[in-house]
Amino acid sequence: MSTPATSAAGGSRLRLTKFALFLGLAVVVTGFPLLLAAAARDWLRRTFEALWWLAPIVLLTFLASAAPLLYLAIVRRIENRMLRDQRRYHRTLIAASSGMTRIKDIKQLCNLVVHVVNRAVRLTHTALFLYDPAEQRYMLRAVRHRRMMPAQLSVESSDPLIELLQEEKDLLMVEELQAEMDSKRADERTRQAAWAYSWMRKLEARLIVPSFSNEKLLAFLVLGAKRSNEHYTTDDIAIFSGLANQGALAIENAMFFEELRTNEVYMIQSEKLASLGQLASGMAHEIHNPLAIISGEAQLYLERFKGQDAKVDEVLTSIIEECQRAADITRRILRFAKPAPSDFAPVDLKSTIEESLTLAGYQVRLERVERCVEVPENLPKIRGNQNQLQEVLLNLILNACQAMGEKGGQLKLFANASNGSQVELKVSDNGPGIPTGKLMKIFDPFYTTKATGTGLGLFVSQRIVKLHGGSIDVDSTEGRGTTFTIRLPVWHEAPR
Repeated sequence: MSTPATSAAGGSRLRLTKFALFLGLAVVVTGFPLLLAAAARDWLRRTFEALWWLAPIVLLTFLASAAPLLYLAIVRRIENRMLRDQRRYHRTLIAASSGMTRIKDIKQLCNLVVHVVNRAVRLTHTALFLYDPAEQRYMLRAVRHRRMMPAQLSVESSDPLIELLQEEKDLLMVEELQAEMDSKRADERTRQAAWAYSWMRKLEARLIVPSFSNEKLLAFLVLGAKRSNEHYTTDDIAIFSGLANQGALAIENAMFFEELRTNEVYMIQSEKLASLGQLASGMAHEIHNPLAIISGEAQLYLERFKGQDAKVDEVLTSIIEECQRAADITRRILRFAKPAPSDFAPVDLKSTIEESLTLAGYQVRLERVERCVEVPENLPKIRGNQNQLQEVLLNLILNACQAMGEKGGQLKLFANASNGSQVELKVSDNGPGIPTGKLMKIFDPFYTTKATGTGLGLFVSQRIVKLHGGSIDVDSTEGRGTTFTIRLPVWHEAPR
């Protein structure tokens, strides 16, 4: 948008002062010689006789020649005094913009930009919104004086405010938006301006400074009013525009280094996971052999002495069962360490869900959980391994029940054929939900929010689903619950 007349209102006082000074000097230049001619005319006639009028003319010429120099000197002093603060924060912002690219941490950069701008210009509040590709919205990343900004504030990519910024690719001022609304044109631009004006007024914002990268809105700075109650000037607009361009470069630079650090951490975690897999494989093998021996000996003794002593039979049976349970644990460890692709077969999802709920009942109290299972009878069978898919379902059900806690809640499992080649299953709860900052980490290995968790449950579940050629996604809202969506391929009979 073009700079409105109100943006230069901060200089109106200076222009008024200049006009008053000019008028005062004009009065002195013209008035003083006239006053001299009127008051001292008799004395001038006696002294200069017929040429007495030359004295006022000479004085007028001298004052007219000296007045511009005097005017410029006084104006310079007035400007230095009146614009001292503005020039000071302009120098601060220019210095800050040149140093932003040296900051590699995105969070530190956002906080620095907000802090420097708010403190230098002396604003009521300042906030920075940064685009989050995962959320597909602009998230509030830094704010100065939070009382002016609601917590967890964000703006959708399709919001009219974002559309207006993308189209204009320029700063937005609340006065200019109001003037556009007053025109009462019934078009898309006026609708966007009205929405942006309402948004800015709600947050008591006076100026929005966007930062673009390759024509894409990367971030935008929301500025409140100046504490001095002065308007933003044309010089302010120019400085903020330069700051926005430099800020986009700095943010891109910081995001690049953040991605490098993330990849480095992921590589380290992958190495740790590979080492853990080798260790788990070796330990499982070493444990499995003694278990087989113990179980075999117990079965041998049970066959030889069965029926002689009920207590002995009970103990031997318990030993065999516990050995089988321990062996099953070692097989799970081996499957985690190196999940080999299984022979896939048609799997009935409805019976798998029912078995998973039965198994979950042994580990959590399901009597306080209101269960709702909706699986159509004609649901196509899934191509997969029933034991592995049951492990995924059991993990999601247990996580949902544990999230809802002792008070219980609602557990919903819905399945449907999303298209001809996939079956979609949703596992939902109405628990506390997952915070936005943690949502993208829940599938990471060793990441857990539980005091006794290992952080491998969802990671292993994701690996199993991917091995089946499917996908698993999560959607969560704090205070409303979480939904996991699994998509798996449908079983198709091979042509004969």
